[in-house]
Amino acid sequence: MQYSTIQYSTVQYSAVQCSTVQYSTVQYSAVQCSTVQYSTVQYSAVQYSTVQCSTVQYSAVQYSAVQYSTAQYSAVQYSTVQYSAVQCSTVQYSAVQCSAVQCSTVQYSAVQYSTVQYSAVQCSAVQYSTVQYSTVQYSAVQYSTVQYSAVQYSAVQYSTAQYSAVQYSAVQCSTVQHSTVQYITVQYSTVQYSTLQYSAVQCSTVQYSTVQYGTLQYSAV
Repeated sequence: MQYSTIQYSTVQYSAVQCSTVQYSTVQYSAVQCSTVQYSTVQYSAVQYSTVQCSTVQYSAVQYSAVQYSTAQYSAVQYSTVQYSAVQCSTVQYSAVQCSAVQCSTVQYSAVQYSTVQYSAVQCSAVQYSTVQYSTVQYSAVQYSTVQYSAVQYSAVQYSTAQYSAVQYSAVQCSTVQHSTVQYITVQYSTVQYSTLQYSAVQCSTVQYSTVQYGTLQYSAV
């Protein structure tokens, strides 16, 4: 498919083995169940999308612009994104095995449950993010900017960040096994419970931090 323009689309069940789209514009799309084995998208612009169940084995996206997206269940085995711009995204359950993102810009994101095995992000800018439960096995982030983040529970096995700038962060419970940070700047941080096994930080600047309970086994700063 070279060019596709959809004003209104309602899909109850869709099974796609191989799909290649050069240019796609969708104003409104409601999908109940979608299964995609292989998908390649060069340019996609979506104004409104509602997905109840989506399973993707392989997806390669060069440019994606989404104004509003709501997903109840999404399972992704492998995803490669060069550029993604999302204004509002609401996800109830997301399971990602491998995700590689070069540049991502998110204005608002609300995630109830997310499980990520491997994630590699070069550039990420998030204005507002709310996460109820997140489990990450491996995450590599080169540059991340977060204005506001509220996390209820987060469990991270291995995380590597080169640069992270956080204006406001509120974390209720966080468990980190291994974390390596080259440079981090935090203006305001509130943590109720935090458990850290190993942390290596080269440069850290914190303006204001409030911690109710913290357990640290090993730290190299």
